[in-house]
Amino acid sequence: MKTRYWIGLVVAGGIIAGLAGYKVYVSLDPDLTCAQCHEVTSACQLWKNSAHSDVRCVDCHGTALSGGIKGLAEKTGMIYSHFTKKQTNEDVSLNEEQVLAVADRCAVCHQAEQAAWESGAHSTTYKDIFMDVEHNRMEKPYWDCFRCHGMHYDGTIHDLMSLEGKAEDWYLKNASQADRPAMTCLACHQVHAEQPQNKPYVAKNEKERAVSLTDTRSPATALYMRSEKRHLPSDKLYRTTMFDKDSVVKVSDDPNAWLCMQCHAPNNRREVGSEDDKTPTGLYEGMSCLDCHNPHSNQLKNNYRNVHLKK
Repeated sequence: MKTRYWIGLVVAGGIIAGLAGYKVYVSLDPDLTCAQCHEVTSACQLWKNSAHSDVRCVDCHGTALSGGIKGLAEKTGMIYSHFTKKQTNEDVSLNEEQVLAVADRCAVCHQAEQAAWESGAHSTTYKDIFMDVEHNRMEKPYWDCFRCHGMHYDGTIHDLMSLEGKAEDWYLKNASQADRPAMTCLACHQVHAEQPQNKPYVAKNEKERAVSLTDTRSPATALYMRSEKRHLPSDKLYRTTMFDKDSVVKVSDDPNAWLCMQCHAPNNRREVGSEDDKTPTGLYEGMSCLDCHNPHSNQLKNNYRNVHLKK
């Protein structure tokens, strides 16, 4: 009996000591822990040079114990894949559920941005986008819808929806998908990106904005490309040449505007005001989207009118 008692005590003590040691381990500088044996050296370096350098890895990533049994199983699966499939960190991409969890963690610190996003059109849900009967009658949902709406969705359009019958008969196959946001923080932001702490773009004056455009540091925004499962910094995006009939329309030098144009895109002739294009014209030609719009709520910062040419 005494032997069992002491064995139980030693086992319990070992478990407590192990958990305590693990908690200390994950709180240390990753250069001394994770980056010693994992392929996270590049991500660690980006973090050190980013606006999140004062945020610990575990504050965003959690630990193997953060999500209970589910989280532990997920981390165990990662270890298994690492050794059996020889995956590296470049091969790893987040599924939609994980992206939503990251967005929730973003909101813990970025409360004002979260509130602005919730008040604007970019917080639209799958139900708002894919169950719009009037729009569906004009254009049947297809794979390219996910390029802007549902970038991180894990399946195909046929996994998401039943498209049998008429538009009014179509429905989302998974009811829990209906209220999920179709565009999250990670649609336009890359967390692991070299972007030193600085005051927000919208808070800069014109001189500071001009300097930031020629700065070698990456912009704060990046487009998530569903087909590639990776982000492309906004300053690396293609700068579209736009036309008003036969005349070339000046497009803003701001990479953030180029990001907006990836979804607010023109027709194949690149005509201003066509399709979803919002290129400023007239007196406002060459202005950035962020000169007029709050980047998260999309609301106008000033009483601008007649900025966008209507066809």
